[in-house]
Amino acid sequence: MVDDHRESNDTGPADAGAPHQPEPPQGDAVNERLRRGLFWALQYWRELFNFRFDKYLIIQVIPGVYGVALTAIGLGLVYLCAEAFMASTWRGLFFLFVGGPLLFLFMATLLRALLEFYMVVFKISEHVDQLVGLRDTVDRLSGIGDSVDEMVSVTRRIPFWRVLAGPRRGDMRRNDKPRPGERDD
Repeated sequence: MVDDHRESNDTGPADAGAPHQPEPPQGDAVNERLRRGLFWALQYWRELFNFRFDKYLIIQVIPGVYGVALTAIGLGLVYLCAEAFMASTWRGLFFLFVGGPLLFLFMATLLRALLEFYMVVFKISEHVDQLVGLRDTVDRLSGIGDSVDEMVSVTRRIPFWRVLAGPRRGDMRRNDKPRPGERDD
């Protein structure tokens, strides 16, 4: 028999033995989105009046700017379309079906390219800031190399150090016989 009273989230007989997991109510998801939106707005206003300029606000604002600018372009084109219809029906139809969509496509593409350019510039700036921090570390560590070179030169001057280290292969003369177990290259 077919059970017509099954809930919409039951998947079939395979889940008959599994405990029922209630789905979270839609109100919680809306509240979470609202909380995130309020948090973003609070952070936006906090960064807008941050006079230290230690974070780039434009990166966070670019999606909103893009949406507002696309809306402005669309409203401007609606106005131009209405003006074209007032001048002539044929001009209005041409602008509605050909000129308007092409103009919107061109302006939206130009806007997108400009905003992506700004994003790239700010990302490069962030990476340069990171490299400056890395440069400071490298400058601090470069003094260690000088110290190691000084230690090597000091240890080479110690008389008994040569005896302990033994002759280097390049330092051996032709008449010196290699020690047992050493190869003569």
